[in-house]
Amino acid sequence: MYKFRDLSIDREYIPEELPVEALNYGGHWLDREVPGFQTLVTTGRQTFQRQVNATSRVGDGDTYLSSRLESKKIEVMFNFKSDNIGEYNERLDRLRQLLYQPKQPFYFADEQEYHYVGTVSELTLDKNTLNTTGKITIEVSDPYQYGKEKHLSGVGVNVNIVDNELKYPQTPKLLVFTPTMTTSNLKITCGNKKIELSIGVGAGQPVRVDFDNLNVSINNVDSLMDVTLDSNLSDFLIVNGSSIGFNTNGNYELTYEVKKL
Repeated sequence: MYKFRDLSIDREYIPEELPVEALNYGGHWLDREVPGFQTLVTTGRQTFQRQVNATSRVGDGDTYLSSRLESKKIEVMFNFKSDNIGEYNERLDRLRQLLYQPKQPFYFADEQEYHYVGTVSELTLDKNTLNTTGKITIEVSDPYQYGKEKHLSGVGVNVNIVDNELKYPQTPKLLVFTPTMTTSNLKITCGNKKIELSIGVGAGQPVRVDFDNLNVSINNVDSLMDVTLDSNLSDFLIVNGSSIGFNTNGNYELTYEVKKL
C-alpha cells in the first residue's frame, strides 16, 4: 500500500503496531493472527502472593517457619469484532485454536525479552453479539518470568558467573563437565551446595547434570543412582557472583535462564 506526502509516494512498509500489552501465546500474536481481536489491558502481571507457614507464639505474634510463592493468574481483556455471524464463528474458532494448547510460553509486547509458562484456563465473552469484549485467563504455575537461555563455557576448575540480570537465586538448566583426566568421586560445588558422584569418571567422559529433570548421566548413561544422597540437585542455586567449582580440571558448559518476578 502506498502513502502520499505532498504528491510523492512513500514506499516504506511499516507493520501494524501492536497494542502495548498485546499477548503472544505459544509463538502466536493474537492481535495479528485473529482478525477483529484487539488486546485492551492485562491484570496480574506485576503482583505476587506468598504463602507463609508460621506457628503461634505464647506471647505476641507468630514464629516464621517457611514460605512459598504461590502460582499466579494473569487476565487479558480484549475487544472482539466481526461483521456477520460467519465471520464471528470463523474468528472465534481461530482464537480457540491458538489458546487450546496447555503449558505454553507466553509474553507481552512491552516486555518481549522475558516469558512466562502458563495454560489458558478460561476464555469468556461478555456478550453474545458481533462486537463484544472478552477475557482470557492464564494460570501460571511457576510465578517467575524467564529470559532467553544464556551459555558459559571454558576450561578449568571454576565457573565464575558475572551477570547483573541474575538477581534471584535459581538452579541452572544444564551443566556438562568433561574431566581431562580420570577422576574418582567427582564433586561439583557452589557455596554450601554440592553434587557428588560415588563412582569414578574416565577422562573425556561428559558428566551431564540436568537440573530441569533432576537427572545425572555419565557418557550418556543414566547415573542418577551414583549421585550421593546428600547432593543438592534441586537446590543447587546460582546468582550473580556465584562460583561453581570442580575437584579436577576439565571442560565445562553451563546453561541457565535469568528469572524474575
